Amino acid sequence: MRLAIVVPRYGPGIVGGAETLCRDYALRLRAAGHDVEVLTTCARDHFTWRNELPAGATVVEGVPVRRFPVTLAKDHGAMTMLHARLDAGFPLDPAGERRWVENTGYSEPLFEAIAETAPRVDAVLFAPYLFAATVFGARVAPRRSLVIPCLHDEAYARFGIVQETLRDVAGLVFNSQPECDLAARLLGPGLPDHRIVGVGFDEPGALDASAWRRRTGIAGDVVAYAGRREIAKNFPLLLRWITAYDEGLSRTGPVTLAAMGSGEIRAPRSARGMVRDLGFAAQQEKLEAFAASVATAQLSLNESFSYVVMESWLAGTPVIVHADCAVTRHHCAESGGGLWVREAETFAEALDRLRSDTRLRTQLAAAGGRYVRSEYSWPAVLRRLESAVRDLIA
Repeated sequence: MRLAIVVPRYGPGIVGGAETLCRDYALRLRAAGHDVEVLTTCARDHFTWRNELPAGATVVEGVPVRRFPVTLAKDHGAMTMLHARLDAGFPLDPAGERRWVENTGYSEPLFEAIAETAPRVDAVLFAPYLFAATVFGARVAPRRSLVIPCLHDEAYARFGIVQETLRDVAGLVFNSQPECDLAARLLGPGLPDHRIVGVGFDEPGALDASAWRRRTGIAGDVVAYAGRREIAKNFPLLLRWITAYDEGLSRTGPVTLAAMGSGEIRAPRSARGMVRDLGFAAQQEKLEAFAASVATAQLSLNESFSYVVMESWLAGTPVIVHADCAVTRHHCAESGGGLWVREAETFAEALDRLRSDTRLRTQLAAAGGRYVRSEYSWPAVLRRLESAVRDLIA
């Protein structure tokens, strides 16, 4: 197949689940013999949308990539105003929705390149749903366009301008059944043809948890966190629950939170001794941190899949997720690989139980690992992806 993938930011140094998914799809599809190219912007940072990378054609990890400049500079004042309205629970009018989307990496040259590319490829894949590259880009050649929305239950998913795009394309490719269910509720009878594909994983190599402990100097029981340290991922809630655990809810003594990822950690003063900021961790380092932990905490409510949950299971560690996240709870229920909690007290109970029962930890992690290997091996995911593209475009 001849495919183009459109994503707002692309490359090995770009952080984000949808961006990682697009990079993985591009690499795996190309390795499987498909003709794949990537169209993206010159932006590296989705907060500023500054043009930091050179425009033009290049090759990244063997994949042809064409970058185009963002042509509408981000209006920070307008975005502050629009976010304040959304945070207060008020919807935006159509002009406000359009203005919001135009401030997320709008690139006229990118849209022109999509128009030039679409007739000569079998399909154009777009991800994720909420940025200008998808909202406007998928409208250029909708009958040749498939959107991988990476959908979250949030205000942006209710924008009329977003839903119009999702209804008009040839098809949608979802990462999980709960994400598909959310789209059905949002789009109603306008939900286009769709398939559930997900993300693939390789078996990790040897993991040395003891070596990780020696490198970090962390002793005792560890809870791992990996991802953006920000409110959108519920990281402040994890800090509050860890603090409450340390200050009285724990029945098994203190624990160390090993926090990996980007973003500033604003821990309460009383919790600073139990939180270790490990910053950005390379893949092997992250997996060894998981392997050294009694649990990985993933309390985000905004997930369409969750790499972290799958990686933790492959590293041999169970997970604790938020009961109100349909996606991560679904993975735990389907696999038997983790526990779900809703408040500090049940979080403490779950953590105490895992810390005191080695056999339970082993059973949960093994069940999660079987689930990943069965449902999300790369051969299984590639078969679903290839079939989805052929079926939806046909």
